[in-house]
Amino acid sequence: SVSFSPDGTRIITGSWDRTVRLWNAGTGQPVGEPLRGHTGSVASASFSPDGTRIVTGSWDRTVRVWDAATGHPVGEPLRGHTHFVTSVSFSPDCTRIVTGSHDKTARLWNAPARQPSQQHAMSDPSSFSDKHRMIKTTATVTSNAWNNHFISFSPNSIHALRYTSGLTEGASHDDPSSIPYVLNVDSGWVVGPKHRLLFWVPPASRHSFWSPGTALVVPRGPELDLSCMVHGQHWQKCRE
Repeated sequence: SVSFSPDGTRIITGSWDRTVRLWNAGTGQPVGEPLRGHTGSVASASFSPDGTRIVTGSWDRTVRVWDAATGHPVGEPLRGHTHFVTSVSFSPDCTRIVTGSHDKTARLWNAPARQPSQQHAMSDPSSFSDKHRMIKTTATVTSNAWNNHFISFSPNSIHALRYTSGLTEGASHDDPSSIPYVLNVDSGWVVGPKHRLLFWVPPASRHSFWSPGTALVVPRGPELDLSCMVHGQHWQKCRE
């Protein structure tokens, strides 16, 4: 995959060697070190329209966003596709990302924004270091109601699970977005912190299953209403 930056001065490439590389369009020379993190071939790479971020899609089923000035990852990988991610693109206003996959779905995501520290980071490409690019390869998805510590598998916030303390124990309290919920595509189990089983997804529903962080799935797949779900010490409320 290859793509020009909006101003035409740089080229981004994604490769079978699992790396993403920036090139000077005038000299043909590499800019900085390769961006590493994907565990599969990089099938698609694209700049945001304002040139500040890069989005990549991979055969590892993830979508990753990078700071175009520093090479640092922006946020956590976007997970939800169940097969190779073959196409990625930013919306014209840079707020959303659309992705296409061999799982026969297209997904719309809210694009992670650069943090203030990243926006003011040094843009010298030679200062890139691999240690800043390594991203956790554990498959995780995150709550779409981060500020309230809710867990939701539906775009409708009233369907969120609100009694989450028992499930989120052991996760970072300072960063709710780091709370992991792993959909194992092979077994179908969604697993939380400390390997707690949350629920099981039937095989026929996994490819188009709505995952936290996803704004839209095309075609629209199963969504869950967890508003009445009880678990752990709240089990006695199941009859209320």
